[in-house]
Amino acid sequence: TEHDPSLNAVKIDHAGEEAYMNMWQKLRSIWAYVHEHYSTDYDFYFAGGEDLYVLPQNLRDFLTGRDPSSPQLLGRRFRDYGRNLFNSGGAGYVLSRGALSAYAKHKDDAVCMPSLKTPTEDVQIAKCLKNTVGIEPEDTRDSEGRERFHPFAPGHMLTIKPPAQGQPRDWFYDYTKEWP
Repeated sequence: TEHDPSLNAVKIDHAGEEAYMNMWQKLRSIWAYVHEHYSTDYDFYFAGGEDLYVLPQNLRDFLTGRDPSSPQLLGRRFRDYGRNLFNSGGAGYVLSRGALSAYAKHKDDAVCMPSLKTPTEDVQIAKCLKNTVGIEPEDTRDSEGRERFHPFAPGHMLTIKPPAQGQPRDWFYDYTKEWP
């Protein structure tokens, strides 16, 4: 990406190459930039790729009444095979102003893996915030247990089914088995 004022696009330098396998370094730089330039302008900050859908009013309604100064990490919770609780980057996730500030304060701490090259930026931000300020992703389901953040395209979410008896395990169902 290059600077392009007509698109409000900003080039943000990051360590390492421009590659999916270097996503953590990209997001580290993005969050640092956002904190430096916008940390007092907004209450909540959303990270998500170009391949997801967001209904802004639904997100706004969900965030209304939450204390933005309290560190909060909000999105579609998963627990991976290493037992790490994190929010799916594919579904997008939200940092409160308090979480953004906490991340900016601790981003270079060793527990935040500042030199790691990995595509798992969603796992890394969650581990960093847990290991430095003790926050974990919250349950963002509605009162009927329905997810607000979805990691797959709408059509896929409608047709996905657990693996049948004797079929190979599926990471999606393994990562969500703690909460049906």
